[in-house]
Amino acid sequence: MTLTFLDVGQGDATLVAADGHYVLIDGGRGREDAIAPLRGKGVQALDLMVATHAHADHIGGLVSVLEEKSVDTLWYSGDEHSTQTFEAFLDAALGSGVRYVEPTRGHSRTFGGLEVTTLHPGEQTSGSHLHDRNLVIRLDYGACSAIITGDIEGSGERAILRAGVNVSADVLELGHHGSRSSTTTEWFEAVDPDYAVVQYAEGNPYGHPHGEVLDRIERMGAEMLGTGAHGTIRMRCSGGEWRVHTEVSGSVVAGDHEPGTDREPEDGAGAGCIDLNQAPAETLEQIIHIGPTRAEDVIDGRPWSSVSELEAIDGLGPARVRDIQEQDDACVR
Repeated sequence: MTLTFLDVGQGDATLVAADGHYVLIDGGRGREDAIAPLRGKGVQALDLMVATHAHADHIGGLVSVLEEKSVDTLWYSGDEHSTQTFEAFLDAALGSGVRYVEPTRGHSRTFGGLEVTTLHPGEQTSGSHLHDRNLVIRLDYGACSAIITGDIEGSGERAILRAGVNVSADVLELGHHGSRSSTTTEWFEAVDPDYAVVQYAEGNPYGHPHGEVLDRIERMGAEMLGTGAHGTIRMRCSGGEWRVHTEVSGSVVAGDHEPGTDREPEDGAGAGCIDLNQAPAETLEQIIHIGPTRAEDVIDGRPWSSVSELEAIDGLGPARVRDIQEQDDACVR
């Protein structure tokens, strides 16, 4: 089994290959993020595509893959989102003729010697945030194992542990790009990985990965790898033995230890929030009800003193601003 954690900047994209079969889990944000590496590797078809959740930094790059490559099956939670990126993703999936499945905990497929299993969500899992029903995927190939988490947060990790399923694995992708909202001590101890991998962009505006998460991993002794420090990361496993090749040499360092990233944002959001006064348009589009046009309106309206002021933007009335506040991604620093 080979895991390739693609360097897509501040996003997730993981290509899994085994016995001539290919699985793509998320695709980054940009149209070329996932399709360019697939072209470079000569991959013509995917057995399985997994969209962990609907945020643009995970599904944006899946659109061109669905348009250009043959994809047999798509796994997605079924949650809806209001962004143009999500609409493009739906249109591409419908146009591709892909077999669509909404898997829940225990749903599994086998491709040669590779077994792909859903750990989250459970059948009864609900929530108002896309991260609540984010798909978490377990990969097993003989004695080799890995867990790809997308943007799962602590509540989801605890739900998996309560379900009593096997979570011990060699490789763990850290949830939510190494955010402190994820990778709880109990989760990391239960998985007990040899390798921890975080997908992020160096110098990202969210301070990912967060220092307290990296400190926790260091104490527990796992080897730390990250796309922001190492570029694309390729891991090959056979007989339980892993070999790691990184695009560049480097060390994963905490993003929230950089000057200016420890300021407390307003509106009660955490350090990983999207700052209405600083974020670029493509990042603003991750906020519910904010598409390209409204993102430009946000930029034009700077500076903002609170999230509630967004009611001044055409089409963002009190109800939609409440949705934005409840999503808890937007803030003003």
